[in-house]
Amino acid sequence: MNIIIKKEAVDQLNKVDYKENEGIRIEAIFLASCSIYVEHELKIDNQNEDDEKFIIDGIPVLISSESKKHLPDNIYLNYNEKLGYRLYSDEETLRYNLQLKRVN
Repeated sequence: MNIIIKKEAVDQLNKVDYKENEGIRIEAIFLASCSIYVEHELKIDNQNEDDEKFIIDGIPVLISSESKKHLPDNIYLNYNEKLGYRLYSDEETLRYNLQLKRVN
């Protein structure tokens, strides 16, 4: 998996005061319905046993093994002051207007 965080998002994520064992979780949640649908979330969370941890430009990024199944090989994260965070791949926008919230 290749995660690229664009400069605007790096600048925002570096403002976060990470506690020990915390990181930015990129989550892809499969929702069973009549069509294939995956909901994407972005949050500050504690690292779990099944998480893979990446350090990108000094930012800890967490992705669970379950989320990894539903994410493309290359994912990008960018930030726009008016539109929030945008998660996208080489082929499509996965979600825009993501707001970063702390779980605990």
